Amino acid sequence: MPAEFWFEIGCEEIPARAMAKSLGELRDGVKHLLEEERLEFDRVDAFGSARRFVIHAPSLAERQKPRSTLTLGPPARIAYDNGQPSPALVGFARKNNVAVEELKPFSTERGEYFGFETTVEGESAADILTRNLPRIVSSMSFPKTMVWMDPAQRFSRPVRWIIAKHGERLLPLTLFGVRSAGYSEGHRILGAGRVEVGSFADFIEKLRKNYVIVSQEERCRKIVDELDREAARLNARIISDDRLLEEVVFINEYPTVLRGEFDQRFLELPREILITVMKEHQKYFAVETPEGVLAPYFLAVINTAGDPRGLIRKGHERVLRARLTDALFFWEVDRKQSLAERSTRLKSIVFHEKLGSYADKVRRMQKLARKVNALTKARVDSKTLRQAVEWSKSDLTTEMVREFTDLQGVVGGLYARSEGAPEEIWRAIYEHYRPQGLADASPDTPSGAVLSITDKLDTVLGCFNAGVVPTGSEDPLGLRRAMQGVIKVLLDRELPFSMERAAGDGAASQFKQFYEERLRYILEQRGFAYDEINAVVAAGCDDPSDVLDRVKAIREIRSSPDFEAISLAFKRIKNILRQAEKAGERFADAPQGQDLEPAESDLFALLQDIRPRIDKLARRRKYRVVLETMAGARPVIDRFFDKVMVMHENPELRKRRLALLANLFQAFSRAADVSEIVVRGNG
Repeated sequence: MPAEFWFEIGCEEIPARAMAKSLGELRDGVKHLLEEERLEFDRVDAFGSARRFVIHAPSLAERQKPRSTLTLGPPARIAYDNGQPSPALVGFARKNNVAVEELKPFSTERGEYFGFETTVEGESAADILTRNLPRIVSSMSFPKTMVWMDPAQRFSRPVRWIIAKHGERLLPLTLFGVRSAGYSEGHRILGAGRVEVGSFADFIEKLRKNYVIVSQEERCRKIVDELDREAARLNARIISDDRLLEEVVFINEYPTVLRGEFDQRFLELPREILITVMKEHQKYFAVETPEGVLAPYFLAVINTAGDPRGLIRKGHERVLRARLTDALFFWEVDRKQSLAERSTRLKSIVFHEKLGSYADKVRRMQKLARKVNALTKARVDSKTLRQAVEWSKSDLTTEMVREFTDLQGVVGGLYARSEGAPEEIWRAIYEHYRPQGLADASPDTPSGAVLSITDKLDTVLGCFNAGVVPTGSEDPLGLRRAMQGVIKVLLDRELPFSMERAAGDGAASQFKQFYEERLRYILEQRGFAYDEINAVVAAGCDDPSDVLDRVKAIREIRSSPDFEAISLAFKRIKNILRQAEKAGERFADAPQGQDLEPAESDLFALLQDIRPRIDKLARRRKYRVVLETMAGARPVIDRFFDKVMVMHENPELRKRRLALLANLFQAFSRAADVSEIVVRGNG
């Protein structure tokens, strides 16, 4: 009988920013296991907080379904000789300990064979889970892991308790030296140290009584409701931040929102600094008036049931006051030295041991920025760009950035503005660390976009040329994020580019593959199908914004009957050309246009007419029209294959027709290699 399965790992506090990813890996690992092992289940849910990972499958089969295996022996044509079992059949039966009479004929794709079926009883879910859960847990990834018992076993934080149950049965599971037992733990301060539990519903209810809300979705709703309620009392609105919200959801097992205040004098600080101090160090939400003016309040999410005497609120206000006092001091002191003066100190700050100081990085960026400005046709004034690059890293020498590292770039822009720098310069510096991720906004200004691309691309190219390359899940310098940032800016701002020309002749050979992988990943995240991506990348991917235009065109037209037919035709053309090349055919210089059969002549005339039109359309990026033009050629291509023998026995005819198909394939591949498109019913 199916029964619920649930599993909890209890541990010391895990960094909240790691929780969502790790929890998703655990859920996916368990789901994949159940699917691979043919254990029927309805769904797998995952819950978690900084102190626990919880998996729940409401209905999981008791054991695998029995399965039949087919063991085949000799072909039917040699199984019997004049009505008697042949030596081959007798030998097969003896080898498998089966009576000859039990062997039966079975039809297969290769013909009819004699053999036998065996029913294999399914293994119990409990045994499968007990054996495999340790492997799944060990495969979870974290930014950092710890060893506290066996050096061969690592996890984010020490594990303190485990529960693993299928129905009423407690699984005999051991993880990191901890054996599965029938108890959990409540809230670290408000709850009981040990909570005996039975079913999953009992677990949820008893933990709630011990001030733990197991569901992160429920905790999120509670936080959002209380934030909105407190903001309404102030006639203000929350400055929303999804990343901060996710973090406080996982930090707090029993979240409660409280409101605090800070001195009006701190509003002299730039808005960005105030918000960063509240968010990054204290995990507070800032609020603003309906007019968008920052208000002298903050909303904190605390891990307790309330603060009736206001003692917690006063403590938070005291800590924030100290932080803001430091920030105000840094703001005043840092500006006593200009960014130009600070830039001379960059030579003492190491960027990377193989790439020199930040002063060296700025020198490389000056050269690369000119190239990026030209390739993107951004038309940023050369003096403006040179000055923005020169000051772009100067804020790394400031006290503000040393204390609040997330403000790098932003602080530089603010300081440049306070010095009276033109908007194009200070905005470029302010924006050039964006985007920080695929969900982050790209720079708003042309100068910011050029500086952002330059900074990130210099880091990637420099590291690759120095042999510092990401491996597996290891990417300590964030090169994947940097490359994705370059691509995202180019796509968001629809800027032309040439990655090959930007990288130059001396670029590491691995760079091109790395760039293509990141481009594919971004296109996947934007919802394009794998075969659409394959089709456009096969036709070239040097310019990301051009690739985006082409993949959009493919998605728009791929479902039309004519285009599907053209895709199938080009699969055929590709296979013919590939097989001909394998056979050693040489047809590149074959003469064209002489003594042609009618269908062959029609295709040749079509190619002569269509090639210059496709070239012109492709230069204007009219890729939808290119693909429609290709689809419109379907009748001529169909007639060619109906009437013309390509692989003719006459070598001259064969070479000429292969050359015609090769030229057609090349002309039609300006937008995409449409042979990569999977046609319905042919995938």
